[in-house]
Amino acid sequence: MTRKSITLPDSFLFATEYDVLYTDVNSANHLGADRVLPIAMEAQLRFIKQLGYAEATAFEDAGLIMAHAEVQYLAEAEYGDRLRVELAVDNIETKSLELLYRITNLSSDSEMARVATTLLFFDYGNKRVVPVPDQFRRLLDGHSRSAN
Repeated sequence: MTRKSITLPDSFLFATEYDVLYTDVNSANHLGADRVLPIAMEAQLRFIKQLGYAEATAFEDAGLIMAHAEVQYLAEAEYGDRLRVELAVDNIETKSLELLYRITNLSSDSEMARVATTLLFFDYGNKRVVPVPDQFRRLLDGHSRSAN
């Protein structure tokens, strides 16, 4: 099988830190593979809150749903390690956008993982995908590698 690689941008527009919790560690005593995506989602929520939104389901009457996710595992992390999660926006389309993440283990000074997610804006009341809200698009204007 061909190994996929997630290409990252030269710069990121948001960064946050995360300490690996006991609940993140598996029986092999390192960060479980199933915990990387939730750590990226925590960074996503912190980014959204920094933009001024109270929660991830209140973008001018639309919420976010994940349509696709990829994780590239590069190194281990252990309980108590401090991680830096950097986030970039890419491919802002009519009804979707892509978020790219680089997760670095600051405790070992190594890149631990890369994550790419495709998110759709969703009207939960009418159960349908809707366009990226104008205000959200304005907040991200100029921050995407390939804004449309």
